[in-house]
Amino acid sequence: MDSFRSIGAREEFASALVSFGFEKPTEIQDLALPALAAGRDAFITAPTGTGKTFAYLIPVLTRMLELPGEAVDASPRVLILAPTHELAVQLQGELEKLSEASGLGFRSVLAIGSTPMFRQIERLRAGPAVVVGTAGRVRDLVESGEIKTGELVELVLDEADRLFSNEYLEATEAILGAIPQACRRILVSATLADRIVAKAGPWFLDPERVTVDPSKALRESIEHWVFHSPSRRKIDFIRRFEAALKPERALVFAASNAAIFNIARKLKELGLPFAELRATGDKVERRRAIDDFREGRIRWLLTTDLGARGLDVADIDFVLSMDIPEDHEIYVHRAGRTGRAGAKGISVAVADLFELKRASRIAVRYGFAFKCKFLEAGAPHDIDPENFFALAEEEEVERKVKPPLEAKRFTDDRSARFRRRDRGPELPEGLSDFIASERRSEGRSDLSRRRSSGGNEQQGDAQRRHRFDDRNRQKDFQHPPRAERPVRAERPARPDQSPRVEEGAMKPRPGAVEGQEGVSRRKRKRRRTKGDQEGTSQSPEFRFVDAKDRPVDTADPAARPPEGEQGEARKRRRRRKPRTEGSPGAETAD
Repeated sequence: MDSFRSIGAREEFASALVSFGFEKPTEIQDLALPALAAGRDAFITAPTGTGKTFAYLIPVLTRMLELPGEAVDASPRVLILAPTHELAVQLQGELEKLSEASGLGFRSVLAIGSTPMFRQIERLRAGPAVVVGTAGRVRDLVESGEIKTGELVELVLDEADRLFSNEYLEATEAILGAIPQACRRILVSATLADRIVAKAGPWFLDPERVTVDPSKALRESIEHWVFHSPSRRKIDFIRRFEAALKPERALVFAASNAAIFNIARKLKELGLPFAELRATGDKVERRRAIDDFREGRIRWLLTTDLGARGLDVADIDFVLSMDIPEDHEIYVHRAGRTGRAGAKGISVAVADLFELKRASRIAVRYGFAFKCKFLEAGAPHDIDPENFFALAEEEEVERKVKPPLEAKRFTDDRSARFRRRDRGPELPEGLSDFIASERRSEGRSDLSRRRSSGGNEQQGDAQRRHRFDDRNRQKDFQHPPRAERPVRAERPARPDQSPRVEEGAMKPRPGAVEGQEGVSRRKRKRRRTKGDQEGTSQSPEFRFVDAKDRPVDTADPAARPPEGEQGEARKRRRRRKPRTEGSPGAETAD
């Protein structure tokens, strides 16, 4: 307790920290408490799990309690912003725990989205001293006048690198513009890039930098493993990892909700107790998942990078990263979920060949080393980096993406047959010498053809044209000349057929059938059938005659069939079905 009081902590807070299990101040607490006691703006950077929440809560609450009088119009004195609901809930829980352990009993209100606003308004009107909330909901309450910022003396931006990202930047700047100039601003983050400092700098007045090297916790408290797995086998790696190590509490990170869904389906098939923590999930379900994981009712918790911020669960055995993020700071936040408060933990990276190179750059930047591992016979084994990368390259080559279905027919032993087909038929004996002599006579040679392959487009067209001519020459050489081929025999004329008429070679019109103008096709077919049966049908060459070349009928008009009843009877007989030979009346059918 004396060690906490020596750095400026009140006796109530010192006794509370001792009751929480802190034997002495952590490095960030030893630096932040004296620096914040001066009342200046500050940038605090420290790894996750090092006690930086209490490092800024104790000085902020100490200054609030030392202010004379009470706030007017039930206005809060301290405002703490967080980017996610989970982190806001965790901060409010730590605040209540500190208030109860110290016996000071200051009131606080939680203001987050996806919860009824009217209940939060009722609590705000009761006059809390501290408001903890997300940026979006706090902005709405400030703009509506429910949160009065005139009496604020402390503003804390926890995980400020997310609050100043494009997702939360508008809401954060709206809140910063609404607070008074006399309010002190404290920026807190595990990592603080230069781009975040550039965005936040105009809102702070000569801030004091309080920094703890984040790589120190990565080197001392966390052991880093790396496994190689192709992208398609990463889901199956979960099964092998569970069979080999059987972790009591494992936190799995993935880059997208789709990857979380696939991992959840695999764990469900294996019958393992798990829960999902998605950004698009219901807030009640997300809180229940964290509580179940913290209390040990489930062993696996699946989450995106949403859970990497502010998820404080003790005794996490393994943190699995199913992909290596491009932003190196994201890996630091992921790995920081284990090895908290001086405990030891293991961060496992599951990477393909491309991601292994990214993991190497992260290790170089933060000064730690990955232990190369592989799973064999149900247990993890160490392997030196050189052999590890060699095996990874061999496995990636063996598991290349297969060709599409359309390309399978051109692979393996069948490919040679199709290549021969592209070259054309095999050359007969002596033909290759003949083609070579022809090329030499035309001024072409194999050397010129090889040189022309690297020429311009016109030379390439000429090369293809010569190749096409060679193929035609091959075909002509293989088959006999057209003049030597046997002439197709014509069909001999029938005995009762007149010789072919050479004149009148014009194409006949379908409707110009001799003696059958205006007769349907069906009736003409019947007549041809009857004529064939009687042996009096005409040859096909004489059935169709052009209308203008049809010979004029010079028969006696008296011999023509009479009109009237006899003509009508003749028409009816024509419409009847043709009778077979030997049937009664077949002679008088036509």
